[in-house]
Amino acid sequence: MNTDIIKTLNYIKRNGPVKTYFAVKERLRDKKTDNYTFAPISEEERLSQISESLSGKIKISVLVPAYNTDEAYLRAMIESVICQTYGRWELVIADASTDAKVKSVTEEYSDDPRIVYIPIEKNLGISGNTNEGLKHCSGDYIGLLDHDDLLTNDALYEVVKSIKSAEDSGIELHALYSDEDKTNSENTQFYEANIKPKFNLDLLLSNNYICHFLVTERHLAQSIGFRSEYDGAQDHDFILRCVTSLRQKYGKGYRDHIHHIPKVLYHWRCHEESTAMNPKSKSYAYDAGKRAVRDFLLQEGITANVSDMEHVGFFRVAYEPDIFSQRSEVCAVGCRILDRSGKVKDGVYDENGDVMFKGLKRYDSGGRLHRASCAMEVPYISVLGMIPNKEASEVFKKLLNEAGSDPDYKALSMDFCRTMKKRGYIFVYSPDTVVKGK
Repeated sequence: MNTDIIKTLNYIKRNGPVKTYFAVKERLRDKKTDNYTFAPISEEERLSQISESLSGKIKISVLVPAYNTDEAYLRAMIESVICQTYGRWELVIADASTDAKVKSVTEEYSDDPRIVYIPIEKNLGISGNTNEGLKHCSGDYIGLLDHDDLLTNDALYEVVKSIKSAEDSGIELHALYSDEDKTNSENTQFYEANIKPKFNLDLLLSNNYICHFLVTERHLAQSIGFRSEYDGAQDHDFILRCVTSLRQKYGKGYRDHIHHIPKVLYHWRCHEESTAMNPKSKSYAYDAGKRAVRDFLLQEGITANVSDMEHVGFFRVAYEPDIFSQRSEVCAVGCRILDRSGKVKDGVYDENGDVMFKGLKRYDSGGRLHRASCAMEVPYISVLGMIPNKEASEVFKKLLNEAGSDPDYKALSMDFCRTMKKRGYIFVYSPDTVVKGK
């Protein structure tokens, strides 16, 4: 039976016909409107980056756990690292294969001392194999690369550029991540770009939006490592534990030490066995992801229930008794405000003050990344329909009185948010909180 038909039937069983209708409709819409084109760096940029990188002092270890890797994919992965415009790297291949193919292919590159082959006698699973590779990484930072995926030519250059830029501002970066896209088996098509926001803890609790390309400071990575009980979602568990470590070290300022590089630096290869092509091929991973989120909340002293969303790999966090008693940094929750036709007209705003998810129907998840259905930190919220804590409620009442009898609620919302931000608070969007407007 066709894979799309099977997915649709499973979705109906989980979520019913109404939500399935909207899911199918938006999926078809996304396919029609996906006009993404990957643009590699020009030859001029490539040569300039190589010249600039010759004096690079920061060493990046690219860690690849390998297991019975397709030879063509393995060569393409290795070549994508060799072709980096930033040259101070090492490629650590931790091989737990049951045959000698990975070793044989790697030996073809034995003239490059930057390529390090680590044999693992017994397959320890993805986390155990990655931990074995971690032991042999000597770089200042470690980047995680799957054995059948690809880096863009400028990936490590952009990572080092971001690290140096932060250093110039007196900030040490401990974790960096980039945008990514997908590529086909032949590496001839690039599509479905994942353009990510700045670090967003609430979105990370909803889904591992960080994914690829993730680079962490070596001592942090080696001290945390990977846990086999979360295999399949080991990366999600890993970054959440990185967050816990950074929160313990820096307090509220931990976000400054996690950096998003707004550029596609990673190609996630799609083939029949990959999660990128067929999410159900690793269905156990989503249970592991849910457990990873629960564990993070437990470690943070937060009491909450974590459940599956309609979309596999996405989670809802329900705080007990409310978010304010569990998360002191949150002062108000934003919602979706619908017009008479059931479309979003107000609720939460982006950095530019534009309404997020405007025009979407109530059950429209916002596309293949389902952002409209995910709880997330947002820059601004509308005071109409918001749920505030006590302090935020008092500030809002004061601003409302000062605004007079006919307030501009959009301007009032922005003033309210700016006031609370100065006090160190954040705002969280709750997709399940819906207000029906007039």
